[in-house]
Amino acid sequence: MANQLLKLKIQLKDPPNNYAFCLQRGKGSKAERLDYIEVLEGEDRPVEFELEVTVRAAKNLPDPDFFGPYAQGTIGGRFFYLCVGNVVDSGDPEWSGRVKVPLVDIDWSTIDEAAKPNHFLFARYQASRPDGQPVYASVQLLEKGWTIESDD
Repeated sequence: MANQLLKLKIQLKDPPNNYAFCLQRGKGSKAERLDYIEVLEGEDRPVEFELEVTVRAAKNLPDPDFFGPYAQGTIGGRFFYLCVGNVVDSGDPEWSGRVKVPLVDIDWSTIDEAAKPNHFLFARYQASRPDGQPVYASVQLLEKGWTIESDD
């Protein structure tokens, strides 16, 4: 099976005020934070990120494997990172942690449909804890997890 490019959109539900979020591209010392979105007090706008991953058949397995500059982790447990930082009065945010967004439970039929023109996979996660602080570490996707959406 040929490699397929797959567009993903992740939306943060109820992100905490006075924090910034961004995608992490790359791994280890070569990782970089991409343009960040700040959530300031009183703002009411969705925080959403778009990225692309490439999908191929996993080595010696029929399962899909996600790779590319955003993909992290091992086969069968891939994810991508969103970085979280405190918004300070001046200058860049003070980066304080990361969120692991899982790329699991996505089968080949879903990938084939989402790879069509103007289609993508969409998911949301709860971005703040009950105390108003940001969620860190692995997150559970809301609703049905990754769903197929269209730009049409």
